[in-house]
Amino acid sequence: MTAHGFKELDQGTSELVLAAHFNTYGTRLVTGSADHRIRVFDKGENESWTQVDVWRGHNGEVLDVKWNGATVGQIIGSIGQDLKLKIWQEDPSQPHSSGRCFPEIFSQSSPNLVLYVSIDFKNIRHETVLALVTRDGMLSLHEPRKSDIFDDWIQADLIWVCGDRMPRGRETSFRVSFQQSQRPNITAVLSGLDEKALSLAVVGMDTVKIFRIAKPDDDSSSYRFHNPVTEITIPRNTQGSLIRDVAWSPAIWLTYDLIATASSDGYLRLYEITVPVTSGQTRSRSKAGDNNPQQALTSAMKSAMATAPTMSPFPTSNGKSLVHRSPHSGITSGLHASTTTTPTPGPGGGPPSVGLPGTSALARLSETSAYAQSTQIPHNVSLVQEIRQEGVWKVEWLRNGATLVSTGDEGRVCLWRRGIEGVWREFADFGPEMEGEGEEEGEREDRGERDGVGVGGEE
Repeated sequence: MTAHGFKELDQGTSELVLAAHFNTYGTRLVTGSADHRIRVFDKGENESWTQVDVWRGHNGEVLDVKWNGATVGQIIGSIGQDLKLKIWQEDPSQPHSSGRCFPEIFSQSSPNLVLYVSIDFKNIRHETVLALVTRDGMLSLHEPRKSDIFDDWIQADLIWVCGDRMPRGRETSFRVSFQQSQRPNITAVLSGLDEKALSLAVVGMDTVKIFRIAKPDDDSSSYRFHNPVTEITIPRNTQGSLIRDVAWSPAIWLTYDLIATASSDGYLRLYEITVPVTSGQTRSRSKAGDNNPQQALTSAMKSAMATAPTMSPFPTSNGKSLVHRSPHSGITSGLHASTTTTPTPGPGGGPPSVGLPGTSALARLSETSAYAQSTQIPHNVSLVQEIRQEGVWKVEWLRNGATLVSTGDEGRVCLWRRGIEGVWREFADFGPEMEGEGEEEGEREDRGERDGVGVGGEE
């Protein structure tokens, strides 16, 4: 989005764009398309965008593509219908539009011969962690063997999201989303969570599982899964619906975590995840001689704010509310599981071994260990708001953590922010107008008022 509105980028193809992702600073964009190609665009002067390079990334549709963090160089991860994960690293010596600007430095086939369907990177200082999930629910963590070299990756851990592989022929939905701040929510840290713990939201059919992932107490240098700390489930009156996507807000100055989901029942939902902090826990993490838990919390919040982007914090939630948008026409589609042979993780989280029974994170790590205690602190989930958006299938937060972007089958992109009264409202809406569905300005404003959403301007 430019200062004068939204800009359309020419992909040079009529094939569908299946994935797009901005880098940390919003100055580079990578896209993956149904024509098997990956494209990179750079932002120049006067808000102009130039295609840097395009190349054949996979022998099949490019299903997802992500930039790695800002501190580790220009690294791209992609997954495709050829069952492969690929890592690409920019070579500045190559000329633009040569097809060689981002050579492949690593490639890995899905170990259970099932499509990867979602990928996400997480950076903590100079460490990089990669999360992958397959169409049948195999969730894995990967790390570079050396933190600054990305042509050699090891599998740190592997579990089944739903406890076991999903049966073939069943419609499935699995997605992953890291919380992209440098530390967990401050109240979680005050409650005993390791400050270096990873926060990961994983869609498993009609449920989102929330993981706090830390390194065990032993000499292991790899992150390991434990049981999810809490779960988000679609309301009971929508049984049979699937959660299509999940996004975890990167805002760290809040006293709660904010998660958005897109479901096949046509609702965008926002949830707050809170961690109760007792006086004893707060004092235990405060400075010596400080017996005021509220003062300790305030001090910790100021420290978090010092490293957060400049942005007004959200107001506290005023409880669950319901907002409707006028539906647009669209076609809802689903994913179908592949017919495959599925392995299970080997001992100690090693490479998968075919024929072995599934190994859960609980079976591998003791509940009484300090590691387990640091990742199993109590969490409370509350549904803040439901927003009707017909055919919604994708949600993502902008880097400020205050703006939510959603899109659906109608081909329109909607931007949402929370108003001062605590209600989330649409402040921008753009996309192709369906034939015969054009609206005059006045009709558009009237529709926004009736639906309880603001259209065209910020609150």
